[in-house]
Amino acid sequence: MKSEIVAWLQAARVVAVVRRLPEDVFHDVIGALIEGGVTTIEVTMDSAGGSRLIAQTRERYGDRARIGAGTVLTEQQLLDAHASGAEFFVSPHFDPALLSLAESLAKPMVPGVLSPTEVHAARQAGAEAVKIFPAAAMGPGYVRDLRGPFGDLQAMVTGGIDETNARQFIEAGAIAVGMGSSLFPKAEIAVRDFISIARRAERLRTLLG
Repeated sequence: MKSEIVAWLQAARVVAVVRRLPEDVFHDVIGALIEGGVTTIEVTMDSAGGSRLIAQTRERYGDRARIGAGTVLTEQQLLDAHASGAEFFVSPHFDPALLSLAESLAKPMVPGVLSPTEVHAARQAGAEAVKIFPAAAMGPGYVRDLRGPFGDLQAMVTGGIDETNARQFIEAGAIAVGMGSSLFPKAEIAVRDFISIARRAERLRTLLG
């Protein structure tokens, strides 16, 4: 039976990684992404007031989107994110203690991995899905190669993913892509061009199926 987090990621295809956005445009960007069909949102815990922003986003958009916490590095951050209503957790690294804590809270966690050893260790510790990071530095072929020994690998890829390579990673076997500033460029945010952000999100959802 397909796990909850794997089903979420496969359905989402695109996870918006929202990191350190100015608060005066934060909710406008989130709204534009959701309007464009990108409805899985990862608010990073290294953003100022990360847990508060998660709570606000859940309150505003919880009926239209899945809101999780990204860049979860410590147990306290995970607990804070959980208290704020985060539906899932993502980290850039693999820490078995964080994975165990998330399991005790009945919330899915996607740990970051890169090497085959890390992939194996995370899966042995109970991770149903992993995040390959930094993915663009390795290329789509790396995902395909990992799926040789790990045939049932359920991986999201992040780090350098944009409109030019996202489809290649999906075709190589990734179940979803994580994208940050390539979804909402600073130049567009500066002039509050939220329509372009929504249209880009829509293009990506169409491109990735």
